[in-house]
Amino acid sequence: MSDAAKAGGSNEHGLVRLRNPLEGDAAAIAAGQALFAGKACAACHGASGGGGMCPPLVNDAWVYGDDDTTLYHLIREGSMAMRARGYARGSAEKVAGDMPPLGSALSEQETWQLIAWIRANHAHAAPRAPATR
Repeated sequence: MSDAAKAGGSNEHGLVRLRNPLEGDAAAIAAGQALFAGKACAACHGASGGGGMCPPLVNDAWVYGDDDTTLYHLIREGSMAMRARGYARGSAEKVAGDMPPLGSALSEQETWQLIAWIRANHAHAAPRAPATR
């Protein structure tokens, strides 16, 4: 993981706190949109992130949390790994199944581009202050 993404400290699950180094970067947001459509994210979360067989990305109900650390690890490692780290499913969002780990299909840069697109296009997706330990 690049040092640019490290925010310092750890969250309650022992993960190093992260902050998206591409937040607000127009080129990264455009790349994230293309990745969302091209990497099958849209097949589960809907073409514009409004949900489908998996939760929407446009509301305040986040299954595991909405901070950059959680989103980064969820995308890269999948939901089974999140639960193994002690994360519990929150919200009552419809969840058809586990999110697969996409770390082998996405680079670190691409993961941050996806998160930048989610944040830029969904008003309720702004990150909360990460928990510290």
